Amino acid sequence: MKKILLQIVFFLSATIAMAQTDIQFSILKAEADGMSASVTNALDLKLRQVFDRNGAGAADLYNVFAIEPTISVEKIISTKDGVVLDVPIAQGELVLIAKNIIDGAEYYSTSIELEGESLGSKDKAMKSMIKGIKVTDPAYKQFINTARKKIEEYYSTNCAFILQKAKALYNQQRYKEAISYLSAATANIPCYDQAYALQEQILAKLGTKPDTVIVEKVVEKPVVVEKVVEKPVVVEKIVEKPVPAAAPAAPKCEITISMNDLEFRILSCKGEPTQRRITIKAEYVNQNVNIANGDISLDVVIDDNGKELPRENKAVIANGSSYEWISMPARVNLKHDFYIVNYDHPIETISYMKLKVRNGYVEIRNLKVDW
Repeated sequence: MKKILLQIVFFLSATIAMAQTDIQFSILKAEADGMSASVTNALDLKLRQVFDRNGAGAADLYNVFAIEPTISVEKIISTKDGVVLDVPIAQGELVLIAKNIIDGAEYYSTSIELEGESLGSKDKAMKSMIKGIKVTDPAYKQFINTARKKIEEYYSTNCAFILQKAKALYNQQRYKEAISYLSAATANIPCYDQAYALQEQILAKLGTKPDTVIVEKVVEKPVVVEKVVEKPVVVEKIVEKPVPAAAPAAPKCEITISMNDLEFRILSCKGEPTQRRITIKAEYVNQNVNIANGDISLDVVIDDNGKELPRENKAVIANGSSYEWISMPARVNLKHDFYIVNYDHPIETISYMKLKVRNGYVEIRNLKVDW
């Protein structure tokens, strides 16, 4: 009996993040007395642009990590514009709180000073301050990085509570929220094994078990060869045409993809001894028409000795960074190279790799390196 195992895993849930840098945030609507809907919407749009620009915006409706914003006008001052005109300037602040919408935990907050023209109503002053928010301001990147670190620290010191809350969501059949709630349970926390086992249990409820096809019996049928009568063939002229070389066969490996609207395959995996570099060429297709861009990262690499390589040995772009935010138009064959650099020995087989593509994960096992 021959068994052919086809592993096609479709994760119908939010991203299972295995690294603190993968935590994404939803933006909550600002709530304040006297704030108009137009101001609220303007702030919501601007903050989504900020977090998307920094690779931290969540598209999943079930994401549990959120940013609660508050904007206020502190005072109005006058400045000289030109020679005689007094221009009233509104000075205020934007307060951002990183929190968990399931258990109410607040991980980190920051206050950012804003300024804008104050011509007319308070609404106009607020809109002017919001318009002045720069998506490239490093203060927002610093806030995101610190919030992610604080979340990891919180999960590390509150393991028992995290597992209890996740199990409660599971018992309420709120599976996708439970997966998102566990997404910050990294390998660095004490209860990682229990959290990972619970994730597997939840995913089983979502119908993500691998499909197994079993071939019980192969029946070979005899081939009847009829008698062939050879006839003379008149060959007038033979024109030789170049035959295009066949594309090299893709290296054999096991690939698991966490999203059913993402396609991924390995084209080649070649070692370059003189440069101490392994280049993995891949091709992928984003089938989700609602997502036009996303991040690419090389999160985990385990070599043929079972050793996990540090961050400095992993890269997704030429300058050595292990993360990149790129355009991903839907239904287009896209290619990307991943690199293992400065390794301490020639790796014959990459035992395990974990990549992030868009908001999904690709796991690769037993990838042979062509030297």
